[in-house]
Amino acid sequence: MKINTQDSLKYFGTAILCLAVVCTAACGSKLVRGASPMVRMTELSHQQGRVELQLNIRNINGVDMNIRNIDFELSMNDEASFSFNGPADINIVANGIETWSVELQESEAGRALLVSLEDGDVKSLPYSLSGSVGTMEDGSLRFEYEGHIYPLPGRPGHFR
Repeated sequence: MKINTQDSLKYFGTAILCLAVVCTAACGSKLVRGASPMVRMTELSHQQGRVELQLNIRNINGVDMNIRNIDFELSMNDEASFSFNGPADINIVANGIETWSVELQESEAGRALLVSLEDGDVKSLPYSLSGSVGTMEDGSLRFEYEGHIYPLPGRPGHFR
């Protein structure tokens, strides 16, 4: 059997095209599922014995995340200051971010730390935020974050 030059170029071109398709599919992004969200405190305010805490919750999954409950503890200066365990109705699109707010009862220790920060006795307070979210799809997913709290200039009682 004799193969002419035109046929061999056609076969070669087809082989290169198939190889390119396979390589492109292999390099495609993988769909992330079941990864814990990234949870960060974006703002904290306190007035009259109540604390309002705003959290940014980032879904790093390639699918939507439907959070039904959240359980967390915020510690300042290695002292448990605020905690929450209850329902939440947070729907975050794939690779999206949502802000969620909760009002909490202010503890005496937490209030003393925030007052010292507000009065300028300390420049910042180290904090840690740890807990879990309960999702419909993946069950309980843990999160943890550490950072520093600073007073917001011109906004008494507000911190970031």
